[in-house]
Amino acid sequence: MEEMDSTRDGEEGDRFEKSRERKEESAAGKQRKPSSWSPCFYSRAGKEVFSYAGQKVTIQEGLDSYAGMIWPAALDLCHYLDTHRDRWNLVDKAVLEVGAGTGLVSIVAALLGGWVTATDLPEVLDNMRVNLSRNTRGRCRHTPQVAALTWGHDLEHTFPSSACRYDYVLAADVVYHHDFLDELLATMKHFCRPGTTLIWANKVRFESDLVFTENFHKSFQTSVLSEDGEVKIFMATSREGEDEELGVSDLEEKLNGDELPDVPREKESDELEAEGGGEESSERESGEEEESEKSSEPGEGGAKEDEAEEQTDKSSRDENVSEQKFVKQSWTPSVLCSTTKEVFSYVGENIVIYESLDSYGATLWPAALALSSFLETNSQTFGLQGKEVLELGSGTGLVAIVASLLGASVMATDLPEVLSNLQANVMRNTRGRCRHTPRIAALSWSHNLEHTFRSSACRYDYVLAADVVYQHDFLDELLATMKHFCRPGTTLIWANKVRLESDLVFTENFHKSFQTSVLSEDGEVKIFMATSREGD
Repeated sequence: MEEMDSTRDGEEGDRFEKSRERKEESAAGKQRKPSSWSPCFYSRAGKEVFSYAGQKVTIQEGLDSYAGMIWPAALDLCHYLDTHRDRWNLVDKAVLEVGAGTGLVSIVAALLGGWVTATDLPEVLDNMRVNLSRNTRGRCRHTPQVAALTWGHDLEHTFPSSACRYDYVLAADVVYHHDFLDELLATMKHFCRPGTTLIWANKVRFESDLVFTENFHKSFQTSVLSEDGEVKIFMATSREGEDEELGVSDLEEKLNGDELPDVPREKESDELEAEGGGEESSERESGEEEESEKSSEPGEGGAKEDEAEEQTDKSSRDENVSEQKFVKQSWTPSVLCSTTKEVFSYVGENIVIYESLDSYGATLWPAALALSSFLETNSQTFGLQGKEVLELGSGTGLVAIVASLLGASVMATDLPEVLSNLQANVMRNTRGRCRHTPRIAALSWSHNLEHTFRSSACRYDYVLAADVVYQHDFLDELLATMKHFCRPGTTLIWANKVRLESDLVFTENFHKSFQTSVLSEDGEVKIFMATSREGD
């Protein structure tokens, strides 16, 4: 009977896979319009291959979604579970994963013998289900289940505590930049009943992480299982007596009444000693000394700048970091937050770009690299020397920096929330190197343009844009903004990597709005040139 069930599960999984592939082929056929500018690949999400529990695990990431990416804490938790099977035996245990995302942790738990239920928001379940089916069919004792779960919402109805009992609750990198941390804690409390072990892996990024972790410690009996760099893995169990007295309705009342206790900024010395905080405190002090030493190091290339420039650099860094409002606590890792740094070489200069956290505008995208290379290698054709240049959606500032190094007078624009990092990058890489000091300005596409950037006064020789078309709801506003700035005598150069159907629709409208041509095509990235249509 079990063999028949297993065969039936395998057949259903095969039918699901084939059905999904047919749908994808059908969708792709609709998306591949017979247009001269259509890309060879409509979209391509990342694919990662891992080895856990003696099996190869292939994870297909999703597009433009936190839940569609593989995060560092998930990798750490998978490795921990795989290498500590003697301590945490998941064979035939009921396991629930909260915020399963791509499904990697659930897959590993299933390969280790667990009876797994993977949960997340409804919109990410399709990709998760495919990953689970692809990597567990025919390999596991129990077929993993997939279920929708909205943290803190109607929990007693969808997962009644009388019926849904789990030996383990797993969570990895579920604490990040979102507004549902109270709901997440209430959800953890709902599932972590007496007899349940909660294992949570996390990389600290924001002050909200620290507040959540303090409330996590107050809500459960906790201990640290592992610490690997910036990632910690915590174990938690229910506090005796609390869970019998405090039901879900009480949790919701407590949540709605904002009764979560205030977080103390420092712990008393006896508490630190009891929790092993002495060692962590010394590590923190060592980390702060290292950061202090790093802040006194000379700038890029090893050359020392004068005192005024160092003050400006420090001001830019402080301004960028101050928005995060990090708070050091006894359990805080030595490096609280680490942003990605990339080094490029353009126009004979090393350009150091710092990415920021959890923002489209704070990440380096492929079209920005393609446009930067194009401007440098085609400087004779598109001479920016002494030209007025505006960049839309500057993000990290790489394109604006390259245009400045090529001699242009640049205005770099983006939304207010990303200007701090943008300004720091631009100033760091152009000070003392350019004929014209680049300027930074806030610009919300299509909003009050005639007031903030009057047509009569704001005339540009070039308007640049790179990877400004992605998953957002302001494509009409972007096109209107391009039209506002691309007046007669202006050349618009736009670089783009197509990902979604909306990219294709926008590109059609772009062609209809301007006189256009394709300047370059490198893989999935195309660079377009546009000028105003006469008489518009």
